[in-house]
Amino acid sequence: MKIDGPKSGSLPAQEPQEIFAVSNQRLPRTGVFPQSGSNLLPALELGQEIDAIVIQELSQGKLLLNASGSLIEAENPGGLSAGQHLRLRVEQLQPQVVLHITQLEPTIESEAMRLLRAHVPFHADIGETLENLQKQLASHFDLSKAGEILVPRLNKLREFVATLLTGESPPSVERLLTLMKDGGLHYEAKLFHALVEAPGNLRDVVDGDLKGLLLAALQESEGASASTDLQRAISGQLTNLESQQAVNLLAQRGSGAFQFQVPFFNGSGFSTVTLSIDHDGKGSAGERGKHEPEYNILFLLDLEDLGRIRIDAHLNKNDLRVIFYVEQPRTVEWVTQELPSFQETLRTLGYREVLLAARPLREIPRDKAEKFDALAIGAPSKINLLDLKA
Repeated sequence: MKIDGPKSGSLPAQEPQEIFAVSNQRLPRTGVFPQSGSNLLPALELGQEIDAIVIQELSQGKLLLNASGSLIEAENPGGLSAGQHLRLRVEQLQPQVVLHITQLEPTIESEAMRLLRAHVPFHADIGETLENLQKQLASHFDLSKAGEILVPRLNKLREFVATLLTGESPPSVERLLTLMKDGGLHYEAKLFHALVEAPGNLRDVVDGDLKGLLLAALQESEGASASTDLQRAISGQLTNLESQQAVNLLAQRGSGAFQFQVPFFNGSGFSTVTLSIDHDGKGSAGERGKHEPEYNILFLLDLEDLGRIRIDAHLNKNDLRVIFYVEQPRTVEWVTQELPSFQETLRTLGYREVLLAARPLREIPRDKAEKFDALAIGAPSKINLLDLKA
């Protein structure tokens, strides 16, 4: 049986090669490799192990692999993706060479899912974690005899958190931009960009990003006689951030919605509004490119006096449609009374068509309820985080 060389124009083509199987206890025996004796691979022996990397996913259920420096087109046994490293052992030489996958490097998706499964039971909101962190930092500096110069990262972390928690004033545009840009969600991307463009600015990236400061402050706290409560507060905020990063990574890989949290003062402390922003999926990519972008936005917040509130919004450059789903009947009445004034405010901001409505929470459509439930636990929609079968 023969196979063709790589079809990708960006990679050099090889002559047709004989095939042999790649197998794994969890994967079907459908993968293919060149037969022993080919000039592309050294002579193989039973029990020999070789390394391979998945270069590219091809059409018709095939993969392009690099094994011992050789480019090989193979059938995809399933569960593999580009960039993944494999360790293969020669299980059989005749009549067909069979390789067994002994080690399989986790994919980005599987690592993100593992992190989320570990963190979901401890999911917390940014308003709660930041407020606790602010209190622990204040307590540390009140009790510590060491000056702020001796613990610079802890002090910078305290100052940064203060910019995100501004007391009774509502979130400003500037604060929202700071939270989006420097709130930790894009920390690794910023480091990579600085490494490529300006390696000398890496320290500035660390000192200007919440996740960078959290990582540095956690290390600094170990030698600064910091309390266990402070170290836990720093770790808790890191866990929250990394959970959000994992959710958004899975969303980007699956064309899902971007999620983030915004802290706000509720009168007695800090609560959180969680947002999900997604491009409207109507029409083909070409058709969407001809029109102004449209977005579906979900807002989720729980307030002690008003109960659970779920907001479903659809907007483009000129038009806005919003439905407020609220838990308590009196809240429905109150929101309904405020809608005309809110509508006029939105029109002064430039929206041409504004449609607003308030409804009981029980009337929320099932598909929207599922998305809100996923948002509430900090998980991507349409992905099962349960790692068991009943």
